[in-house]
Amino acid sequence: MQSNQRIANMLIQVMRGGSINLTAVQKKSGISRRTCQRDLASVRTVLTENGIGTLTERDGTYYLVRKNANDAFNMALITSHILLGSRALTLPELNATLDFLGSGLAPEARAALHQQLTMARGSYVPLSRPQPLLDRLHVVAACIAKNQKIRFSYRSSQANEPNPQIHHAQPVAIFFENHYFYAAMLSEERHGYWLYRIDRIVTILERLKGQKLDYDRRFSLQDHRQQAYLLDSGSLTRIRFIYRYYVQTVLDYFPNAKVLKRNPDGSHVIEAYVKVDGAMLWLLSQGAAVQVLAPVSLVERMKAALSAARDQYD
Repeated sequence: MQSNQRIANMLIQVMRGGSINLTAVQKKSGISRRTCQRDLASVRTVLTENGIGTLTERDGTYYLVRKNANDAFNMALITSHILLGSRALTLPELNATLDFLGSGLAPEARAALHQQLTMARGSYVPLSRPQPLLDRLHVVAACIAKNQKIRFSYRSSQANEPNPQIHHAQPVAIFFENHYFYAAMLSEERHGYWLYRIDRIVTILERLKGQKLDYDRRFSLQDHRQQAYLLDSGSLTRIRFIYRYYVQTVLDYFPNAKVLKRNPDGSHVIEAYVKVDGAMLWLLSQGAAVQVLAPVSLVERMKAALSAARDQYD
């Protein structure tokens, strides 16, 4: 193996969070200790001159300590907690992503990150029916970059569309919001821009040539981000209500919710134990898709809130 290739392999190894053991390198490459140390010196030079970090030695093994090690640790920690709080990934995808975030840290920092996340990882609660997302996100992102549209099957939240429907749309933006990844697409079926939940895309059937869209008339993510709800307040209350949209949405927002029965019209009777103030905000956001059945106190609060809203338009 040539010297440049050995040096490149060493660089890749430490930058991916691995280590360099000189004895192992000597044995594998069939080189002298002096040649191995010369290669290691070249690795040190590359890391230093490019502001990446320095090598530290422990028991004959060398590890990369990045220049901004504290910043790298803090960014890995905060990003990991955001991912855990999102509940959006399947457990295998979550574990792979968290491992990737820690892979660039020094061994001590990686161990510290693992310890910091032990409780959060152990209590991770994915969505009720999590779907693998990484491959779908990759395809949709590639279509955005190449101005392509897709033909795909999609599972709607509407009770009158129980089976996946075929859609034709051009993705223009990907974003995350309230547990879900969305793709904003220019949809032929919806005759304009529409938000598709990426986990509800069943199969991407075909990638087609799209169009270069007018920037001034494109979907604006900035304009879209105008809502905030689900307050963590109110007494813990057992509530029961009818939900007329996609039942999985309720089970995702309220992890302890139970489906008591399915009605002939496709709606479901749901029971959940929730903090009532925040839950009420979500129930109100669903409009006529929700009918609260119990407790009576919440029924009356919903009536009063809805009446007050209606009275504003008299």
